[in-house]
Amino acid sequence: MVFYGFSTTRISEQEIIAMTQGISVTKLTTDGRGLAFIDGKATFIKGALPGEEVTLHYLKRKRQYDEAVVLEILKPAPERVVPQCQVFGICGGCSLQHLQSQAQIHYKEMWLRELLAKADLTTNSWLAPLQAEVWGYRHKARLGVRFVKKKQEVLVGFREAESNFITNTQRCEILHPHIGAHLQELKQMLTTLSSKDQIAQIELAVSDVGVALVFRHLVPLSATDVQKIIALAKNYPWFIYLQSGGLETIEQIYPEQPVALTYTLNLLQNRSFKFIFRPQDFIQVNRSLNEKMLEQALFLLELTAEDRVADLFCGLGNFSLPIAALSKEVLGLEGDAAMTRLAQDNAEANQITNVRFASSNLFDVDAFTPWALPVDKLLLDPPRAGAEAVVRHMHLWRPRRLVYVSCHLATLVRDLEILVKEQGYKLQALGVMDMFPHTDHVEAMALLTH
Repeated sequence: MVFYGFSTTRISEQEIIAMTQGISVTKLTTDGRGLAFIDGKATFIKGALPGEEVTLHYLKRKRQYDEAVVLEILKPAPERVVPQCQVFGICGGCSLQHLQSQAQIHYKEMWLRELLAKADLTTNSWLAPLQAEVWGYRHKARLGVRFVKKKQEVLVGFREAESNFITNTQRCEILHPHIGAHLQELKQMLTTLSSKDQIAQIELAVSDVGVALVFRHLVPLSATDVQKIIALAKNYPWFIYLQSGGLETIEQIYPEQPVALTYTLNLLQNRSFKFIFRPQDFIQVNRSLNEKMLEQALFLLELTAEDRVADLFCGLGNFSLPIAALSKEVLGLEGDAAMTRLAQDNAEANQITNVRFASSNLFDVDAFTPWALPVDKLLLDPPRAGAEAVVRHMHLWRPRRLVYVSCHLATLVRDLEILVKEQGYKLQALGVMDMFPHTDHVEAMALLTH
């Protein structure tokens, strides 16, 4: 069933318990649902926005809270817009397309403000939220693939919301158009394969010159199946890779000549930095937002030609190389040894000689302590788990200025508490970044000084 564009896909009519009219929505939760209090009880409403009056259907009734879905908008919020995607509300890839993009980042900042207040932290200033492309922005994604025997059809896309089913879609509005506009053709080709039920996923990575598509297959593909995949790829700027097992099994099969996947950033008064990467490597999803994020980080660090800088969780050098262009010396640390080798290759390709990279487990104090030497400035860009071990030992590095880039607000605030309350840092500035528009995902950047 679909109510006001939002699906109750796996919930039968018998499970929809009751309907309630004229409910006032007061808040947007961190998973993109509206929150209302009905007779004092919290009710999370899929599809509702703050300030709206709605009619809802209950989906689940629990002791402490209820869950519901919008049936009708009686009084819409001024920020409500028509979702651009035809499967919005069904697909789990987006949760906020019904909310105007400027309002999305506003609420994401509110979520961060609330977490900061709960931790009894304050900042001297709030940075203006960073936004860039909001459609066709995803340069990296993993698409599920499933053959539906009853329909004799292969589905390709993101999983449905709160489900393991693959969304039946013909295009994706947030994927880069080189791939997002051609999901239907991809589905049709996959349906003709003899091993169509043995392809589990397709990982994609957009480079400067085309899209790398990695087909994860559970059995060896026949020569005929391989040729069908290649035949479709010839119509688009696609590079085809097969993966039969772990990451080490990824191999390029089309075109015949090896492809160098790269992305280019234009920073520092039009200085370009070109980064080589493999299709399985982590790269920033939103290329245009990545440039704005880097420019802000460089501004906050206030780099000088005499600065020694550490870049922790450096990956393939996305921050390290621009930092090195403005400072005396940079040390990049990353847990993945292959990534640090790639980062060194990127430094050499960009003719940057004042940076060195090393592999170290930054979640293990004993592993990173030998590298923890005093520096002037430091940048942190950890995964979702945050950098608790590192920040508890920030006294080893003793940077005067620290920029923390986060992809998870809860671990960011946890680590800020440690830096401020235990390590003696001052939280000078904080702001959010819309790396993933139309989703409830939030990135943030903090500046701390000692």
